[in-house]
Amino acid sequence: MNKESPRLENIIPNAGRPFSLLFSYLAQLKPTRLVIFTAVFLSSLLLSLGFVFLQPAIYQSYATLLTVTKTAIDQESREADIQHVAIQKQILLGPELLTETVNRLRRNDGTETGVDLSPAAIRDMLDVRPVIDTNLVEMVAEGDKPELLPRIINTWIDVYLDARSAETARSKGSTIEMMQDELSTLTKKIELKRFELEQFRQQNAIVSAERQDNEAPARLKGLTDSLNKASEEEVKAKARLDAVRKSIKRGQTVVPSEDSRTLSTLEKRAQELREQLEELDRQYTREYMALSPDLKVIPEKLESLENEIQQTRHKGQSIVISEAEQEYAAARQATRSIQEQLDQHRKKAAEFTARFTEHDALKSDLEELEQLYRDTQARLAQVEAQHTGKYPYVDVIERAFLPHSSIRPDYLWNAMIATLASLLLGLAAIWIFEFLMHKEQEKLAIHLSGIHLHNQDNLNLSHNSLDTLPSTPVNLPGKSVQALEHVSISELTTQQIAALFQSASLKEKQLLVFLLSGLTLDEITSLQNDDIDLENNSLTVRNVSARTIPLHPTLATLYRKHGYCLIDPAGNRLNQADLEALLNCMQIDAGLATTRPVSAWILRNTYILYLVKQGIRLSDLEAVTGYISPTELSDYGVYAPPGVKYPIESVNLFYPVPPGISPDCDTTPGYAS
Repeated sequence: MNKESPRLENIIPNAGRPFSLLFSYLAQLKPTRLVIFTAVFLSSLLLSLGFVFLQPAIYQSYATLLTVTKTAIDQESREADIQHVAIQKQILLGPELLTETVNRLRRNDGTETGVDLSPAAIRDMLDVRPVIDTNLVEMVAEGDKPELLPRIINTWIDVYLDARSAETARSKGSTIEMMQDELSTLTKKIELKRFELEQFRQQNAIVSAERQDNEAPARLKGLTDSLNKASEEEVKAKARLDAVRKSIKRGQTVVPSEDSRTLSTLEKRAQELREQLEELDRQYTREYMALSPDLKVIPEKLESLENEIQQTRHKGQSIVISEAEQEYAAARQATRSIQEQLDQHRKKAAEFTARFTEHDALKSDLEELEQLYRDTQARLAQVEAQHTGKYPYVDVIERAFLPHSSIRPDYLWNAMIATLASLLLGLAAIWIFEFLMHKEQEKLAIHLSGIHLHNQDNLNLSHNSLDTLPSTPVNLPGKSVQALEHVSISELTTQQIAALFQSASLKEKQLLVFLLSGLTLDEITSLQNDDIDLENNSLTVRNVSARTIPLHPTLATLYRKHGYCLIDPAGNRLNQADLEALLNCMQIDAGLATTRPVSAWILRNTYILYLVKQGIRLSDLEAVTGYISPTELSDYGVYAPPGVKYPIESVNLFYPVPPGISPDCDTTPGYAS
């Protein structure tokens, strides 16, 4: 069998052929870094400095104006009128003022030569800048001819003042004529409204402008007051009648005031006889007292006196009840009578109220017309008395001046920036050159013994090494070829897993155990409450890769104690983005390096490699971790130990969790440090 000698294959595309020729030419020249830097730096520096110093110097001149009326010396200054200042800015920069300014500058008044500038050129040179929180504005002019700037600004100010004076004179005459017409019209309307109001008063018997002074509302108020007073008397009479009845019912003495003294005398005499009889009862028996003429009359007098007291009480109660009932009946009759009168008068009062409301509306209309007439008179007097020369709307605070120094550009500062930029551009040119040359070299490929090896980190071949390649074929061992073709799979060490568990919260521990059981984030978020069977210690995944796997003891303990923890305070399940963020927070708390973030994919790979390294048959992985493509199975198979592979029943499916992560999780078996 013939063996081919090593050969080089150029894989540069045809589209990049011109760039390849350019890079080849540069490689033949072999310019040093100093040459590249010097050429780029000097070229950029000369161009930038030429641009900087060829810019013309710009000068600035300005004047200051006050755009509101002056105040008297004994009055406070007015507040800043921002809207008025903005309006004056638009007027100053208007085309009419700028055109007149250009015309005046073009005229030759004998002292200065004319200036031939267009309105557009003048507009580019001028600007109006309001002073913050004041009624002042700055009229600014910028240009490369300093002697021309003050003349332009002062001419601009004169044009503005002349236009303002002419406008004030015109507006004053038209305003006075307009307000006089308004006063004549208002006088006629006021006379007509007064006549209408007087006719309305006579037709509706309104004798006073005050509502309560007219007959209908005054009588309504009197009846209302009388009704309130009568109702109060009725309530008092009813309360007195109820009190008398309750006193009689309780057995209390109720008699008229004129009989109370008589009843009191009788009760006093009866009490004296009772006391005398009690004294005799202690000395004699009733049989003995009945035989004595002087003693037997005492019980008889007491009995007669008690009968008289009882009759007096009954008579007094009848009199008091009768008087209270009569008083209550009279109060009720008075209330009903006043109520009837009030009901009859209310309709009349309502009609009067409607008429009086119309009267008030007419009166308000008249008052508004009279107030408008007085305001117009005051405005007319103010306009006639105002002297615009004494109280100008615009006052020149400061005229324009001749500038002696430019405002821009700053040649020194710009030259420093140009130098620094040229320096950075030279350094960037070195980096770009080396980067492009390096990329050009990486496009070469090497064919050794029929094996197509591209330039990788472990096969950095330079042009010099290619020249020394042997003419005989190179035989690479099978393991070396496999190592070149193999792509390593990311996984976490047991120390990293332990660090994650030590710093994890309850929610984070549950997420870790789910991932170390072969579940994906999509399967975790799709779990339902009945998918975890604590009685049979099983976990059912109802996703695309449906399966039932044994429940991890740690997960069973956490779920039995706390339930499903991957929820927010509102009880909503966390989505995949929240779970990824939870893993990121877990990595930060554990103090692990952040160059390779801990993701759900890496934790799932860690669990799969844990099963593969035990020697599980690759065909049995799908029953535990779900569907895995044949390409991925082939990559995992590199980590399988040599020898016979074991069925799923002979492999420990529970990833070892470090003991002591919580009081509830010390029963996890098989942890290897």
